[in-house]
Amino acid sequence: MAIYYLDIDDEITSAAARLRDSSDGRIALVLSAGSRVATSRINFRLLAREAKKRNKRLAIIAADPTVQSIARSAELPVYASVGEYEAAERAVASGTYGHSNQDVSQALDELAMTVRPGTAPLIER
Repeated sequence: MAIYYLDIDDEITSAAARLRDSSDGRIALVLSAGSRVATSRINFRLLAREAKKRNKRLAIIAADPTVQSIARSAELPVYASVGEYEAAERAVASGTYGHSNQDVSQALDELAMTVRPGTAPLIER
């Protein structure tokens, strides 16, 4: 996992070069408010394409909600802070990303309420 901090004046070419030059398969780019890279959805699409081409998983870290929205529109995972990104990466590595035991338990409880003993199945065979 590599985390790269982009300067406010860094261009899309600098960000793409960091992707190309990195030996890591998981990369996060930290963008500060006012970053030139963050001005366009096309920039994020280009970065996503570059990462995919190189078989790398790219995430964007930005505190600015507008930047987060633009990055999400390019279908990139977005985090508000480095700590949030690192926690998500740890969860992915441990296999617990996206759900907890409590979430699973709650989903099973909800499912149990929809299935009543002695009722016919919803799917006809």
